[in-house]
Amino acid sequence: MVKESMLANGERVIFEAHSHWKNIFWPVVLLVALAGLVTVTLLEWLPDTEDQAVARWAVVAVAGLLGIAFGLWPIVVWLASQDTLTTRRLISRRGVFSREGRDIPIDRVQAVSYRRTLLDRILGCGTLIVQTAGETSDVELDDVAHIERRLLQVQEIILEEEIPAEDEAN
Repeated sequence: MVKESMLANGERVIFEAHSHWKNIFWPVVLLVALAGLVTVTLLEWLPDTEDQAVARWAVVAVAGLLGIAFGLWPIVVWLASQDTLTTRRLISRRGVFSREGRDIPIDRVQAVSYRRTLLDRILGCGTLIVQTAGETSDVELDDVAHIERRLLQVQEIILEEEIPAEDEAN
């Protein structure tokens, strides 16, 4: 989330979004499956708390490590990554411990397009491709939810930025 103090005077947020939920679908499934497997293991296969204590703790420890590495960590990474469109720029932030950010001024955007796989079309997401003037020509935002709405919002901001400049020239 972009802090209000990071916005310029008159700049307002159009949308803020994480990547599509499909990125955390399998980690969530893994966490639910691990919880179910640990429950069945502890209640059915290793029910004796005194004689099988070491095995029970080993099951919990292995499941905990797998859950953290392949379940919780992808969810934390997903939560720490966000794309924001304001009236003046497109902001992309990534990273948990170290942060990586990219700000693209709207007036440098030359074209906006998108790419979608069949699964993306079914889920309503896709890759938003922003072509800018400058050294780093194309910026790709992967797995943007509601891709068509986001594309229209970016295009509306670009057109609003260009119209006053054309009016002043006439």
